[in-house]
Amino acid sequence: MKHTGVVALNHVGISVADLDRARTFWIDGLGAHDHGGWSWPVGTAPADESLATTGTSADVLLLRTETAFLELFAFATPVPQPRPAGAPGVVELTWAVDDVAQALVQAVAAGGTSDESGDGSADADRVRCPDGTPVRLVPADGAGRGLVGVRVQVPDVAAHPLPAVPGPVRVEVVAGADAAPAAAVDLGVNHLCLDVAGIAELRAALDRPDGVGWHHPVTESSGGIAAVCYGTSADGVLVELLESRSDQAFLARCRLTHG
Repeated sequence: MKHTGVVALNHVGISVADLDRARTFWIDGLGAHDHGGWSWPVGTAPADESLATTGTSADVLLLRTETAFLELFAFATPVPQPRPAGAPGVVELTWAVDDVAQALVQAVAAGGTSDESGDGSADADRVRCPDGTPVRLVPADGAGRGLVGVRVQVPDVAAHPLPAVPGPVRVEVVAGADAAPAAAVDLGVNHLCLDVAGIAELRAALDRPDGVGWHHPVTESSGGIAAVCYGTSADGVLVELLESRSDQAFLARCRLTHG
């Protein structure tokens, strides 16, 4: 019987104010790898539909770690604003490195900002990316370097509709969201992308008032070797489902060393 459901976290999308600055932080500071990029102009209907936002245009850079991908968006339109602290969505990333102290120094030198603990002193294991997302650094310990954790903030954990996410990246859902959802273009992590098997079946299972409001039908890409669908959960989290049906798919898990 064919397995259907969530396989793992594929990537997080991050809206950035300056693509070159973000590239320096994530690649030079934290060791991610360039995985390609593209752009789209105003009037690109599939992009607007996916993000449920009209008039979008952006340059995009994809990055690869040993465990997952990152997708950096530099939106030209609409103009991104700071992401509200209480908005639903990703509020922290966890990143595995060989040496936490050395990585913190490198990340700050590459444009990050030392985060502060409750007493106002610099945290020894946390840095903020140039666009404001906290990144907690942990030892890799042979389990893969790069993105290994995502913390998602929602109003009510018990009511959150997305399934548990297996795989090398731990997705933790916590309470605390007390503001309206941010715009898709606002700075910081703007969406989660989940690798799935049986995208049509999973989309249908989540298509309910307390589940996910899908922005468009399942879209086939690259001649059918991948399929995607974007939606927003009832509690305000922007999510993308991705089914890679071939090792040739651009974001196939075989491209990760710890997939």
